[in-house]
Amino acid sequence: MKKRTLFIATLLVVVAATVAVVSCKKENQDALLYNIQPAKPFTPPVVDDMNAYLKDFKQKMKDSQSNRDGEALSLEEAAWHLASVANYDFANANVPFDDIRFDTLYSNVTVTSGSVLLSDLATAYENISTIIEKFYRSLPLDEKHFRFINASISNDGSVIISLTTTFMRSSKGLDDTLYFYQTWWDLMLDCYDFFDGSPLPASTLGRSELERFLNWKESHLHHTEFPYYYTPSFDTVFEYQNEIDMYESPCYLNSRLFANNIYMDADIYPIIFYLCDSSLGLGFDNCPPGLYIIYWKVIYIREPGDHGRLVEHYDLQVQYGVRHEHTSEPGHGGN
Repeated sequence: MKKRTLFIATLLVVVAATVAVVSCKKENQDALLYNIQPAKPFTPPVVDDMNAYLKDFKQKMKDSQSNRDGEALSLEEAAWHLASVANYDFANANVPFDDIRFDTLYSNVTVTSGSVLLSDLATAYENISTIIEKFYRSLPLDEKHFRFINASISNDGSVIISLTTTFMRSSKGLDDTLYFYQTWWDLMLDCYDFFDGSPLPASTLGRSELERFLNWKESHLHHTEFPYYYTPSFDTVFEYQNEIDMYESPCYLNSRLFANNIYMDADIYPIIFYLCDSSLGLGFDNCPPGLYIIYWKVIYIREPGDHGRLVEHYDLQVQYGVRHEHTSEPGHGGN
């Protein structure tokens, strides 16, 4: 029995050693393939002209994409360069402001044997630049500027981008967050007339009743002496992650559209006033001159969000068109 126990223990040691050797061999092969040097402790460079340094580094990244020379950076060094180049490209801290906000964006970069190849960093920065630019355009803020952009990279290549954004408050006060209605009283009267207080599950009745309300409200806004009809022009889809409420909203990510980061088929009735006003505001604020809104569609989506958590949300599709007055009674074939 003792011999058998000794044999099993010896076998386990041999297996563990074999796994370690194979793992070590794989890392060595990667290092040889990409000519990766062991990462050294990183200290941010001290240079006389940081603008010139970062401009040259951007060019180095660009050149590396056509010539994978194997130059690699530690995760800390790669993150510092991501943040520094992003600030060089996007940030302006020397501006007046009276309000500030903090946001987080997510991306990824390929990690090879614990390091980041310069060519992979270049690819990641292209994607991150697009994400930052898109986020900037989505913010409905006056005189907005990124004050500081920071970055961190985890061992699995996940990149976290932290944004500090300054802006000037608009003429709308923090206690008056209406986007379409003139007063809360007007909004409440419409909603109480339309909704009876019953639960509105987001995926079913909530979606259809919000859609019905938007189309109902639109039909009550335009009256002329003569009958008229529409011809379609184009439609726009407002996506929940791009429509941000600078005054905060009751929805996930401060979205102006319904969003819930834990899928429960939420009851949207407690926030239906907000969703009605915010949705109407999005549609009308983006309506081109001379056109009219002819149809509203609320789209329910359930999908993985950040870190794999489920998110249920609405996107809003608005159809715009041209209005024409009838020259004869409608339904009689014209002149």
